[in-house]
Amino acid sequence: PGAAADLAAMLKLHVWFHPSMTLPVPIPEKEQVFTVSKDLKVYELMEETEDMFERFTESAGDLHELQISVLWNVNDHKKALNPNEPVSMHFEDGDKFGVYGDIQPMKAMPKPKAEEEKIPVTILTGFLGSGKTTLLNYILQEQREKKIAIIEN
Repeated sequence: PGAAADLAAMLKLHVWFHPSMTLPVPIPEKEQVFTVSKDLKVYELMEETEDMFERFTESAGDLHELQISVLWNVNDHKKALNPNEPVSMHFEDGDKFGVYGDIQPMKAMPKPKAEEEKIPVTILTGFLGSGKTTLLNYILQEQREKKIAIIEN
């Protein structure tokens, strides 16, 4: 009974991308199927769809990001769904959900610099008369072996 009850608490849904959205790579039908809990919120289904899209475009070597604006049940195409409601309020097993949103290429993150390539920065702040100038003058007099630049506002 445990496995059957778990299966009964799940929905199998198919995504349908609005035709005005130009997909950077074709997504096979088998990748467009989601098995989700009936308790899943609509916004979580949106996030899962965005994650699948990103993973698939990355594996195809053409990394793109999908930001879904609206999600609906294809059987009731005039009604956008409330993101905070559970999917079970709007879908039955086997239904299709439509998505519309923005697709943008993702830029690869630059490699972080090695510690020895970084330039240390100290920001000196304080109240009027707290000794900022005195401290700065002391540092400039005592640290002769280091290069120090000062930007003052």
